Amino acid sequence: MTGKRNCRGSVGVFFALILTTILAVICTSLESARHAALSYLTAQAGESALESVFAGYYKPLWEQYHLFFMADGPGFVPAAEETLACYEEPGNGRRGTDLMAFRTEEVILQDLITAVDQGGETFLQAVMADMENHGAEELAEALLGRSELVKEAETVSGYIGSLSEYEETVSGMEERFFALEGQGYRLRKAYESLEAALEEGTLTEEAGRELLGEAQSLAAETFRQTEECYGAILAGAEELKSSLEREAARLSEQKETVSQASYEQMESEFENLTEYTREDGSRRTAAKQAKGLLEECAGDLAGVRAWKDGAASEELKETVKKGSGALQVFEGKNAGTRQKSELLEMVKAWKDNGILGLVLENEKTVSDRRLSEKAGLPETVREEAGGRPVSALEKGAVVLYGAGHFGRFGEEKESTALAYEVEYLLGGLKSDRENLTKTAEKLLAVRSGMNFLYLLTDTGKQAEAEALAAALAGFTGIYPLVKLVKGILLGAWAFAEAVSDVRILYQGGQVPLVKTGKDWRLSLEGAADAASYETGAKEEKGIWNYEGYLCILLCMGDAREQCFRMMELIEANLRKQDSGFFMENCISYALAEFRFQAEPLFFHLPLSGNSGYRFSKTAAYGYYGLPQTEK
Repeated sequence: MTGKRNCRGSVGVFFALILTTILAVICTSLESARHAALSYLTAQAGESALESVFAGYYKPLWEQYHLFFMADGPGFVPAAEETLACYEEPGNGRRGTDLMAFRTEEVILQDLITAVDQGGETFLQAVMADMENHGAEELAEALLGRSELVKEAETVSGYIGSLSEYEETVSGMEERFFALEGQGYRLRKAYESLEAALEEGTLTEEAGRELLGEAQSLAAETFRQTEECYGAILAGAEELKSSLEREAARLSEQKETVSQASYEQMESEFENLTEYTREDGSRRTAAKQAKGLLEECAGDLAGVRAWKDGAASEELKETVKKGSGALQVFEGKNAGTRQKSELLEMVKAWKDNGILGLVLENEKTVSDRRLSEKAGLPETVREEAGGRPVSALEKGAVVLYGAGHFGRFGEEKESTALAYEVEYLLGGLKSDRENLTKTAEKLLAVRSGMNFLYLLTDTGKQAEAEALAAALAGFTGIYPLVKLVKGILLGAWAFAEAVSDVRILYQGGQVPLVKTGKDWRLSLEGAADAASYETGAKEEKGIWNYEGYLCILLCMGDAREQCFRMMELIEANLRKQDSGFFMENCISYALAEFRFQAEPLFFHLPLSGNSGYRFSKTAAYGYYGLPQTEK
């Protein structure tokens, strides 16, 4: 009997063990499924939390500038934790009715990219996104195509304008050349007087002593004058030479940036100047020859033994004959009176005085708004800017975005920190007046260059300028000087026309980028009155109005620097309503690690430990895609 009872008990124990095993398998399966579901749900929770945080984009930034950014960098982690709280059971993830309960343990930011990071890369992407939505690609390409021509014009204008700085030195040297010529002509006349006296038989010791004395006194003066003039010419040549060495390097650098025709013109103007500095240059050679001849003739006359038995000696006769013939090169026809150019003097006065008074109808209407000295992005942001090269299309998009979202002269926006915002993108200075002045200077440089390039194609206007240059030089037959003055005159004429052009632009009119004869307004005689010229401009819409020229100037600038200036304007404007807004806190991308914890309900899985399960999930989100990597 005892054996039977043991047998029955073992069956019960067996079934108990089987049931325990089955329950263990079921509980383990349930807990494994729950663990997998929790892993998925926590991953979803992290991604959803990140998206929810980014859904809180800064609305004023979108409404005014069409840019998506979350504006509270320091509040990113608290916002993510607050969003995750809605996924947690009220019991903070402890045992309760929710089978999928978990709690947030920690949110760790692994990467955070703001608008100013990586050289403003995401700001640039935001601008590109906005411009793509407005189909600006074709217009951007058109502007970029013209910007190369404008850059060439500005280069030529700057180079030709710099030549006028040397005109005073060259003119001073020519004054000394003229003094040598004049002294030679006077000495020639003295020799001719002696020759005439010899022919008349009046050059005797008694009758001609006074005449010879005057001639010898003039010879002594000629020695002094020749030495002084030639020394001044050499000093001027050395002064000019040191400057031209820098010009030569500058000219070489610009060879690849301008057209062949423009380079040849710049090189020609440079060669005109080197005639005064090279030892074998025509003007240096002429001065050396004049010096040698004058010193020889003056020396012969000063040291001659004049009389023999009361009459003119053979030595005096030979000296007079030789000197009179040699000095015929000093014809005196170069002794013209130099005229003064009203145009050149007026252009110099324009450049010395305020530019705005030249191009605006009423300078008093210029805005006096000014950025706070504390305004702007931190210096460390700019120092660490860097960033990949900006493509041509991206540069065009930056230009069009700036022109479309910011105010400018004539179309100012209300309640902005600066009235002339596009001008600030160009100038980067603190006040409206400073930026408008700098923009006007750039416009004058561009229009001067474009006008000069046109004048090079107009043979009639070139001939007119050369005729005036000869009169202004006052020394006939001096090719280098006349050519130099001609170039300076053409530059001044182009500048005067540019003054008229820019005045038209500021009055709302249009000026074609490339002019033809029918577009030219000022005569050479009337160019000095450009500042008071009645333009008759009317407001017009078109690509070559003031806004169009601003776009061209922006195309010539640094797109990343312009992006930073845009961000500075945006920050200054939005801080008028929200003092806590800073562009360096505007987030466009985040990579975060989310750590969660949950308690086992059905069974402790192996390696889960006494503290339950821990999940670590990584999620990334960005308004404008993943971060760009430099190639």
